[in-house]
Amino acid sequence: MLSEKHAKGIESRGLCLDLAADMGAYSARRLRDGSIEPDIDGNILALPFMEHEDEVNTKYRWSQDGERRFQQRKDAKKTLYNANVLLKDDTMNRLEAGTDELIWTEGEFDCWAVLMAGHDTCVSVPDGAPPARDKNGKLIEVPDDDRDIDPEDDDKFAFMGRLMDPIMKVKHHIIATDGDEPGGRLAKELVRRIGAAKCFWVEYPKDEVVPDKKNKGKFRAPKDLNEVLLYLGKDGVKKVISEAKPWPVKGLYRLSDYPEMEIPQMCEIGLSEELDKHMKFYEGQFVVCTGIPNSGKSTLINQASVLMAKRHKWPVAIFSGEKDVKPFLAHELMGAFLGKARTDWTFEDKKRAEAFVQRYYQFIDYDDTGDVEIDVKFLLDACAAAVFRDGVKMLIIDPWNELEHNRPMNLSLTEYIGKMIKALKRFAKQFRVCVIVVAHPTKLGADVVPGLYNISDSAHWANKADLGLVVHPADPENPNARHVIISKVRLKRIAGLTGVVVLSFDEHTGQFIAPDF
Repeated sequence: MLSEKHAKGIESRGLCLDLAADMGAYSARRLRDGSIEPDIDGNILALPFMEHEDEVNTKYRWSQDGERRFQQRKDAKKTLYNANVLLKDDTMNRLEAGTDELIWTEGEFDCWAVLMAGHDTCVSVPDGAPPARDKNGKLIEVPDDDRDIDPEDDDKFAFMGRLMDPIMKVKHHIIATDGDEPGGRLAKELVRRIGAAKCFWVEYPKDEVVPDKKNKGKFRAPKDLNEVLLYLGKDGVKKVISEAKPWPVKGLYRLSDYPEMEIPQMCEIGLSEELDKHMKFYEGQFVVCTGIPNSGKSTLINQASVLMAKRHKWPVAIFSGEKDVKPFLAHELMGAFLGKARTDWTFEDKKRAEAFVQRYYQFIDYDDTGDVEIDVKFLLDACAAAVFRDGVKMLIIDPWNELEHNRPMNLSLTEYIGKMIKALKRFAKQFRVCVIVVAHPTKLGADVVPGLYNISDSAHWANKADLGLVVHPADPENPNARHVIISKVRLKRIAGLTGVVVLSFDEHTGQFIAPDF
């Protein structure tokens, strides 16, 4: 039986007294020895936790000094509130078949709100939500999986272990914890024990209908299902539940989850018509270039970057492990800008070329202390800064082997290369940067033309490239002829074609030009 005070309190929440009686709620008082017994005039509201016909636990609620207090029966077994949903054949048959969902709430009155809205398959956790922040006020990160959970030492969620067999038979779970930080942590903790594939989450209405106790005269949106019932009625609760959304599963998306994106602009280099037909650069692309020593692979990539800056206004970041920025790399870039040999530069030419390189190029390099180790992480962090500061669109790594490679002992060389290429490709897509890696091939016979599969250490270079090219001498009798072998084009016809393009190397300017033979 309920005291008049408790009956009014329940009704003030928009809850039904008949439901309270069905759920076994009663008033109680504390005895001198600390025990609690039923008493219609008592100031404690008792909410029994039933399994079949047994009251295995009881939660007690009361007010003291203006604050709400909670207590559970001493040494009682932890179970779910309304656990009989999982113990009765009629409800379990529906839950296993997926014709009904198991709705999880954070408190007993939220569970009642769901029951009043016509859903009889609802449970509540016994202890509310765990804290969302640590003692220093930092949000507690909840892992995505259950690998750190020891079932023998999972005290806060021991109620789940007790009922795990029927819980895991349920086909669909709707997580309807409170819409605050602790409720968010509780939701994540439940999901990683149940499995994200089975779970849905609710989004509370944005209607500002709840009087805000912290800001008198103002209103806020509901943060739990009892508030939805009280201020938006049963239909509001039904709507929240019916519009539950699938819990996000890492790596699994629907088309609508992706932002609208156009096909990236395919950018021609402009070095020769034939080369433009066979290869184009675009944002987010991963390019691999190889060739025997002194074939001109670095020169071609640097010249291409200058043309991209001139024609398409692409800022460029370069890691040049084998060539000092000043004077060698800078002069090469300036010469490509001017299209002249250094001996032909005027004073004005030099100033214009320096201004161009200053405007469009960032260099990722070692500092004077020698303390910096440029590995892939350092490189990508530096390039990310260049993207944010200067809008960099192209990253050149030349050559790959000059980076620091702190390979973990548990990874083979092939596994390590694969992992690093994944990081480069992820960076390219995330920051919409064309990433170009110049990589040396293994030592080959004098008459062998290298391919992407001949790059040192891994076949991943060939398999993972969006665009793969090889620069190779074309004719022993014509030392200035070069073959640019486009051996891999992922977006064929859009981004180019596989094949061979002949270029000529101009010894005077140190640049590639359209063939003159």
